[in-house]
Amino acid sequence: MSQIMISDAPDVPDVAAAPRWLASLRPTRELLLGTSTIVALLVVWQGVFQLELMPRWAFPSPIQVVRAFYELTMSGELLTNAGASVLRQFTGVILAAAFGIPAGLALGASPTARAAFLPLCRLVYPIPGIAWIPLAILWFGVGFNSTVFVIFFSGIWPIIFNTMTGVQTLSGQYTDVARVYLAPRALYTRRILIPGSLPFIIAGLRLTYGVGWRVIVGAEMISSIVGLGFLIDNARWQMRPDIMICGMITIAMIGWVSENWFFDWVEEKTLVRWGMRTA
Repeated sequence: MSQIMISDAPDVPDVAAAPRWLASLRPTRELLLGTSTIVALLVVWQGVFQLELMPRWAFPSPIQVVRAFYELTMSGELLTNAGASVLRQFTGVILAAAFGIPAGLALGASPTARAAFLPLCRLVYPIPGIAWIPLAILWFGVGFNSTVFVIFFSGIWPIIFNTMTGVQTLSGQYTDVARVYLAPRALYTRRILIPGSLPFIIAGLRLTYGVGWRVIVGAEMISSIVGLGFLIDNARWQMRPDIMICGMITIAMIGWVSENWFFDWVEEKTLVRWGMRTA
């Protein structure tokens, strides 16, 4: 006769069945270490201000920066300037990717193309983006077009060189298999060349995105009347270091969001899904 066992133990929730978003809210070691570093930086910053190790007219406190952030947000000035910079930045990066990725694929796949164009690329690459601003103003005038051109011309090189390296490091067995099966060049490029080089392409896009922000601030200081670079430079003339730091923090926050949301999302949808990188 079978016995029915009745347990008085309370039901224990299945941890594995917990919502994924709830598990992501749990503090991790990396999160705690990163937060501790930021808090320590703020404490040192406030300490330098309190001890007057730097002149207070040139070194604002964290509270003053927060107040400036609030004032600029309420007036709409921060949103206007940040929106202008983000639009120029993404336009320049997209144009650099549209031209740089095909150029990198061609240089990596064709010895003839490398022999013809690689010396020229290596010759022009070291010229800093800021040096192109005067010419950009002469060619395109002050404003959107000149700033986008400087971002494009400064950011195209990391994409070209990283993509070229990705093609060159692609294992030769894939090329051999494609030749054996007489794969058309378009199919080979779409199914083998681009996916195999994708880690290097994404790395080049990350570098281009960072270069774009470094260039855009200088370009907007010289050739624009709107943007975060203009905001920072205009605050210098007003003797408002709190606004200057506010503009710098805004750039850092935009960059952080792009890195942790957009680029990580792209890698998860491509490299992680295809098994080219572990999650």
